[in-house]
Amino acid sequence: MRVGIVGAGLIGRKRAMVLESFGADKVIAVADVNLTRAKKLADEIDGCEATSSWKEIANHKQIDTVVVATTHNNLATISLAALSAGKHVLCEKPLGIKSAMVAKCVKMARKKKLMYKVGFNHRFHPGIAMAHDMFVAGKIGKLMYIKAAYGIGGRPGYEKEWRMDKEVSGGGELIDQGAHLIDLSRWFMGEITSVKAELLTSFWPVKVEDNVFLLLRNRSGLAEIHASWTEWKNRFTFEIYGVKGYLKINGLGGSYGPEVLTFGRRVPGQAPLEKFWKFEDPDQSWRKEWLNFRQAILRGKDLNGSGVDGLEVLRLIEKIYKQKKTK
Repeated sequence: MRVGIVGAGLIGRKRAMVLESFGADKVIAVADVNLTRAKKLADEIDGCEATSSWKEIANHKQIDTVVVATTHNNLATISLAALSAGKHVLCEKPLGIKSAMVAKCVKMARKKKLMYKVGFNHRFHPGIAMAHDMFVAGKIGKLMYIKAAYGIGGRPGYEKEWRMDKEVSGGGELIDQGAHLIDLSRWFMGEITSVKAELLTSFWPVKVEDNVFLLLRNRSGLAEIHASWTEWKNRFTFEIYGVKGYLKINGLGGSYGPEVLTFGRRVPGQAPLEKFWKFEDPDQSWRKEWLNFRQAILRGKDLNGSGVDGLEVLRLIEKIYKQKKTK
């Protein structure tokens, strides 16, 4: 595939390095509003162009696939333009800050028969992916509930970064790390039918939430979620409890600690029988997500984390923000 990347920051660079490693794929051009940053990334890739105009990527005749890794406020506009021009799109979550605009992207992808994927790389972490396979296979029986927590501590000057500006980010920690937890909950539970939320600004002197507490419910069960920008030490836990046992994922590697999957089988009247898997290899989730996207385009396989999945998560986030505003 011949790829254009819009956004040469941390995530754009991750995507570029991963897809280049496939050999058969080629990054043709990189765009960023900061041309110096675009050139810096392009210089790492043989024969890659650099530009400050995302429109050049969307309309580039040699490009068939576009990766969109910009600030949230620009995601949907660029994705829609690329889809309209006949390009497949992998766009980072949350796909945009207005679900109505993201819905247009979904519609355009269907009209043009193109792949439109949301960047939910957490689905491809080995412990999470394995837990999902075991859950689907019935290893823990009928779902009762999910408990999850995801957090970082920020850094000096964090309150001045773009994620703290609602006009650019669309919100705070809910739309940031909270989006991943909502997506994973939907992946295990199915569509969410009701939500209760508490959004707090506890520490950072900003106009968005730095902590979010959610209760998500449907017929399958309930998910209790906490996403935080005041965790101080990076943390990730995702626990799924069924009538026959449980699955627990702790850590994501790197600063979040080793990724460990625990499978506990219920033994009435006794302590559960547990089995553990520890994943210590470097993070391969980005590579596996690209492979899924690539196979969907070239072989017609299903997307794991489609544009529709991203749209439904964003609609739920909008609903929560609307509830807060109404209060």
